[in-house]
Amino acid sequence: MKTIYSALIRMAVLCGLFYGNAAYADDEPEYVPLNKSQYEKLLSGHVIKGEYRFMRERTKTFRFSELHRADGTTDYKEGKLRIKGIWYTVGERKVCYKYPGSVVMGGSISCFWVYKSEDCYYGYNIGQMSLNGPRNYNDWAARWVLEGSGGSCAAPVS
Repeated sequence: MKTIYSALIRMAVLCGLFYGNAAYADDEPEYVPLNKSQYEKLLSGHVIKGEYRFMRERTKTFRFSELHRADGTTDYKEGKLRIKGIWYTVGERKVCYKYPGSVVMGGSISCFWVYKSEDCYYGYNIGQMSLNGPRNYNDWAARWVLEGSGGSCAAPVS
């Protein structure tokens, strides 16, 4: 009886009765989390070019870029906005940004967990995360590519 029950459960899962349509699971892109050493290697001395999920009211744009220096300083650009900042890692999986003295950025610290899918990096903030990763990989806060890498992200933000 136990064998029949196990076989029925397996069939139900394969048919998508318990976990959505599992038959299409292989079509889903893979998202790989970045860690501290990957952030340091990937960001130091490089510019990221990206977009926010929602238009920034302050500049009426989705787009941004940021130069990351090995000394932990940044040059952030969003529309006409230009701000000096600081980047650093916290723990093994978070990258954080602070813009001291910037009234526009609110003086707060913004931290992200970043996941790579193909040539695109997706940043998720605390509200988008669960104990096991993003609640929904499509609900990223910002996404970006390395300038000059030839990489691109999926369909444009609507």
